[in-house]
Amino acid sequence: MTCHDVICDPDLDAQLDSLRNRLTLIGKESSEMNRELQALERQSASSDSCAALVNEALQLYEQNSAHDMLLEMMRTASELRTKVEKLRTKRIEDAGCIRTKRICDPDRDLLTSNHGLFNAKLEDLQEFLGDLKKI
Repeated sequence: MTCHDVICDPDLDAQLDSLRNRLTLIGKESSEMNRELQALERQSASSDSCAALVNEALQLYEQNSAHDMLLEMMRTASELRTKVEKLRTKRIEDAGCIRTKRICDPDRDLLTSNHGLFNAKLEDLQEFLGDLKKI
């Protein structure tokens, strides 16, 4: 084969044309894949941004929720304190009324009131005697 034959070989030209066409096709596919990759990267960045915003909102919700629960506990504790104080005051007043009724009731039977004096403690008896001396 001469140099002119090699340059004008139709089989070789067909193979080169086929390779050029395949290379062009692969280049186009590569460009399409690069565009798809860029679109996916933008979508991923957008998803990451949305996830970050959702996480931030969730964190704020949890903080506010904890703050609200703390305020509710403080309010409930204050109400409980008020109710306990009212109950304590009422019991003191009731005990005073009962003591006054016991002292001022001329018809009372000392042996039968409050199950009699047999079950009374020494301190109670001394208090009772003190109340009698005041009359």
